[in-house]
Amino acid sequence: MTKEELLDMVGKFTWSFGHLFHIETKAGCFEWSDPDYDGDNTIRPCGSYKNWVKKHGIPYGRAKGRHVIRGYCGENWILVDNV
Repeated sequence: MTKEELLDMVGKFTWSFGHLFHIETKAGCFEWSDPDYDGDNTIRPCGSYKNWVKKHGIPYGRAKGRHVIRGYCGENWILVDNV
């Protein structure tokens, strides 16, 4: 998956109540570290929503709706390939 392929993809966004968002797309799941909440503006592949909340020790996230990644995250984020 390249950044260019992700930019116009629609994702289901879920907020962790911190700097992380889980993004579920047709191409898989990703984690975005939002710079508006002191994150580093990276997007990286991650596991399912269920595993994501467990990994971060949160009981649930807050659904933020479906958005085009370019529109919600902007274009200047960095794609990190490691999980």
